[in-house]
Amino acid sequence: MSELALIFDKLEIDTSDVLEAAATKWNFLNFKPGLVGGHCIGVDPYYPAHKAELLGYHPEVILSGRRVNDYMSTFIARKVVKLMLAKNIAVKNSRALILGITFKENCPDIRNTKCIDIYHELKQYGINVDVFDPWAKPQEVEEAFQFSLIDDVFQHTY
Repeated sequence: MSELALIFDKLEIDTSDVLEAAATKWNFLNFKPGLVGGHCIGVDPYYPAHKAELLGYHPEVILSGRRVNDYMSTFIARKVVKLMLAKNIAVKNSRALILGITFKENCPDIRNTKCIDIYHELKQYGINVDVFDPWAKPQEVEEAFQFSLIDDVFQHTY
């Protein structure tokens, strides 16, 4: 689904509109594009891929899917910057807020989160990035990523 979202973006078609239209079909499976993180999704495809390669087979589909999913963080950050430029918002020294650092909803686990990739990509553009996540444990975020979560989004202006 993420790869389709990349193609739709190139075509200047809203992915949400495509999904809404597709949902009218009786057998539609409601997958959505996005960040794919977490241990099982982020790492486990490498286990069968490694074993297959040991046996002399290069699993193209499994590894290709992983490459697409790994690229989504960069795509999202670049899309944000392009939208800012289109709206004449100065990118350098601007402020951005990431809502959520955990890899799935209602779970405090930050291992293998792809949100950190968006954070770093935006920082490379000179954007001041804050992160808010009521589920994440602040000390774990500081130890893992060397920044502090904000504890109140209403104390800041974006």
